[in-house]
Amino acid sequence: MKAQIFLTLVIGLLSPLAVQANDIYQQTLVRMDKAAQTFVSGNDYMHQSVEALTGSQYYSEKTFPEFSSSSTQAFHIDAELDGLTRSILILEAQESELPHVRYQIHYSENTDTEIPEITHSYIEVTRYNLGPALRNDLLQYLEVDNVADASEFGVGPHISWRFAMAPMMGMRADLLYAARKEIPDNQAQKMMCFSQPCLSLEATKLPSTPTHILDRPLLSPAKYRAQSADGVLQPARMLEELWTACASDEPLPYIKDQPQFVFVISANVVGQDSSTLGTGLQAIVLDDAIAQVWLQRAQIAGMESELLEAFIAR
Repeated sequence: MKAQIFLTLVIGLLSPLAVQANDIYQQTLVRMDKAAQTFVSGNDYMHQSVEALTGSQYYSEKTFPEFSSSSTQAFHIDAELDGLTRSILILEAQESELPHVRYQIHYSENTDTEIPEITHSYIEVTRYNLGPALRNDLLQYLEVDNVADASEFGVGPHISWRFAMAPMMGMRADLLYAARKEIPDNQAQKMMCFSQPCLSLEATKLPSTPTHILDRPLLSPAKYRAQSADGVLQPARMLEELWTACASDEPLPYIKDQPQFVFVISANVVGQDSSTLGTGLQAIVLDDAIAQVWLQRAQIAGMESELLEAFIAR
């Protein structure tokens, strides 16, 4: 009887604390959810249906060669994918395929300071169509009859997507919210990808500072289409490699409109051969001596290159 009375007293004392803790947790969820919606819908982005984006157009053999709609695991084939890689795959499933593109990706994680288990990934992916720029460049040196039609270079708008993702129900990066907008060409002409115009046909350059070679990260075999017909890494795979090389478990401060990481991935932009060039910047670094960390890797059909790292001192 005494034990029962003691247990009742303990439960009576703990219950208010449990209720208070639950209230704090729910308030945090609401606050984080509002922040995610604010990020996605800002700057004239138009809300998109999450259900439509993760439907049959995405979960298909086009995106995942081994996909089978009859499998009980059909909708978990990308459960272990990080948000950055998944964001490009979702974009490519929705947009027309283009042969010459440059991606600019801004990435930040918003982690609650009191409940670190609640973490959101905020991703902005902008895809620039470099086909027209390539064709116009050729027309400066060749007669129009010797240059392929515009459709061969890729016809389509510059577009930008925003995604809010979070770990949920077995998904490493479950899609919470998404939004899209098109970027007029006159606006795209003014946009910068690091130190060069995003529509430039030149290779993205690292800062003028010493570099050293990193071991390339060992990635699990991709379940999505990771290579082109020429055996060159697709933008999603290049981004996954760069992100794996620079990702850390240490949470970085979330600052609105200041991404923690920036990536630029160019596919078939520089030169005549099939190629992919990926450059990454960690813009917020928790180090007294280092202000920025840069990564870069290039791949050309039939050739491999090292993964380079460079530091910018404070």
